Amino acid sequence: MFIEPKISQQHAENIISTKKWSFPLMSKLFSRISQISPKKLEVLYLPFYLFDVRVEKKIKDKKEGDSPRQNVTLSVDGLLGHAVLFAEDTLDAEKDPDTRTPTCNFAISSTDAAKIALDQYKGILLEHGLRTRSHPRADEISEGRKIYYPFWVGYYQKKKGYDFKALDAVSGEIQGVRMRRVFMRALRELG
Repeated sequence: MFIEPKISQQHAENIISTKKWSFPLMSKLFSRISQISPKKLEVLYLPFYLFDVRVEKKIKDKKEGDSPRQNVTLSVDGLLGHAVLFAEDTLDAEKDPDTRTPTCNFAISSTDAAKIALDQYKGILLEHGLRTRSHPRADEISEGRKIYYPFWVGYYQKKKGYDFKALDAVSGEIQGVRMRRVFMRALRELG
């Protein structure tokens, strides 16, 4: 299943264009800002697994509407296995996915991804439990669903080579250091 991008190409280019500050020699009071647009911008679909994890909370003072169980949707990239929390209600499947769009194949299995997701989420629950003095527990994890999630990738020319910036094509967030390794792996596969 391919997820539909919500950010247009023009909007993505505006977000990831880097700002370059230049200071004239005559005065530091006057500065000029120019934007450096990427040389190339394309949508890259990365493989992800989606898992539903059932979490059980121990509730001491039960209030109306409190449920001891809740479901959390976790996503794990299918290349390296980094867990990311998702709000699944923002994911709309494409009607006719473009088959010419660059994609990567899954490199880790669904069972390995499920183990990674559960281990990382248990760590998050433990940390949360220590801060709030509650003891939530992740009970079970569903079978992984395969999706291809879109990112805008902009390529920049540097003095001695190239660099890239990646933007989540659904939320519009620029991707940081943690996802950089995933993108490098994907770009090597597509290379």
